[in-house]
Amino acid sequence: MRSAISTRFSPIWAERASLEIADRIIDKVTDRFWLLGEHPDEGKASDGIAAGVKCFPAGKYLIYYRATRRGTDILHVFHGARDQRKALKKARETR
Repeated sequence: MRSAISTRFSPIWAERASLEIADRIIDKVTDRFWLLGEHPDEGKASDGIAAGVKCFPAGKYLIYYRATRRGTDILHVFHGARDQRKALKKARETR
């Protein structure tokens, strides 16, 4: 399983919450990465976002991923309360 998640997320979450809470959120989300690596069909199709992309919840967060021949690519993780299309557009612009 490959992940586009980087350490840049830790400081963002830590600004709004304690490091302990940020660590718990990261742990909950990354635990789901392993689940999706083993069971890539578990997510809900998000073809309106991009072809072949699926979405799976991790607490209040949504994981966007794509199953490939080599494994599962984690594309993005966003808070569920965000406008998902705007968040994806912004993420693409900052790459």
